[in-house]
Amino acid sequence: MLPLLAGCGRSQPNVLLVTIDTLRADRLGCYGAVNVLTPHMDRIAREGALFAECTTPIPETAPAHATILTGLYPRHHGIRENGIVLRAGNSLAVRFSEAGYETAGFVSGFPLIEKFGFARGFDHFDDYLTDGFTGSGASVQGTERTAAKTIDAALRWLADRKAPWFVWIHLFDPHAPYAAPGPERRLYYAGDERSSANRSMDGIRLPANLLLGGVTDIAYPVALYEGEVSYTDRQIGRLVRALETEGAWRNTIAALLADHGESLTEHQYYFGHSRFLYDPSVHVPLLVRAPDANALPRNVIVRGEVSLLDVAPTLAVLAGLADEEADGVSLEGALRGESIAPRPLYLERSPHEGPLFGIRQGGWKLLASRERGRELYHLETDPGERVNLAGDAEIFTREGGRLASILERWAASDTPVDESAIDEETKRVLRGLGYVR
Repeated sequence: MLPLLAGCGRSQPNVLLVTIDTLRADRLGCYGAVNVLTPHMDRIAREGALFAECTTPIPETAPAHATILTGLYPRHHGIRENGIVLRAGNSLAVRFSEAGYETAGFVSGFPLIEKFGFARGFDHFDDYLTDGFTGSGASVQGTERTAAKTIDAALRWLADRKAPWFVWIHLFDPHAPYAAPGPERRLYYAGDERSSANRSMDGIRLPANLLLGGVTDIAYPVALYEGEVSYTDRQIGRLVRALETEGAWRNTIAALLADHGESLTEHQYYFGHSRFLYDPSVHVPLLVRAPDANALPRNVIVRGEVSLLDVAPTLAVLAGLADEEADGVSLEGALRGESIAPRPLYLERSPHEGPLFGIRQGGWKLLASRERGRELYHLETDPGERVNLAGDAEIFTREGGRLASILERWAASDTPVDESAIDEETKRVLRGLGYVR
């Protein structure tokens, strides 16, 4: 049983950080999805704040999670692609441990195991990965585990804990391959995915790690992905109900977010996330709820531009920890209805994909790479990023030139990644997860 916290006189809140790998914001009901069921994540949004315009600085698992835990850009915490070891010492786990919290981490995917430095600061770190697939589709232990198993492990640990605790739970399920283990697997697809009458997949080469050879209907992998989202939501419901039943939920700060999204068909990029910086890959959900006693507004939507950089400062401030220098800022004021000051938010993709940098500010996004040149999008009028305005001299002079000068300075300070730091076995596993090297 979980310890009953109500009325026990403790003032320090528990802190729960749930990160969901590869979760698009637009597949949650609270972000406007109408055909995908996510009632438990929607509930967290109703109990707190939904940040409508949150982006990840990098669409890859390990670098994005290092940013979540430190509040630093990838070039500042040192991880710019999977397989590099996190060495930054000011992570949330370290800070909460130093503040007297019991700390535990439960991860579900290979890029976040202890080998890569993510266990630092945790009293208990569980990276026992029981599941996985090879490129041929055969089962293999050691690359991932289902949300149910990770939640089970977290609940076992919580059963013996006294407040206050900081718990990080990472769920990998929406990441490819899309293979929800429950009834959600085919919840959103009732047809024949290999019908010769449906040739919507013609000309499209699916990533090998999707394990969908012979599929002819493009709607099928999209539906599988959505099933993974609903499966993950059901497991989050189990977690929240357990905390609620025993009284812990009422004294828990909770943040639920994704490390990055997933491109399903947009921009002719099929079922991946690390290659481009368009919103399907970098726009992420961010939900924050505070304990009942904090008297923060509930069921609010925050419209200003924020980043995963802001997660660590926000959780630290809400829990009463001393402010610490970071690239991100605390969003506590935004939770209370204050406006968010505009600032440039930088984007980059992992160096193994080739240099690509971006900047977002004031509803505009500028991308720059050698192979595609400059791309300028006005996200308020073109959320699908379909109209590249970089070639419009008047608009670029007025809007793009300012962003370009800022982005050029940022890109100029780039430093190379030492690929020799990634061992061959790590590269082999990452290739199996779809990260091309």
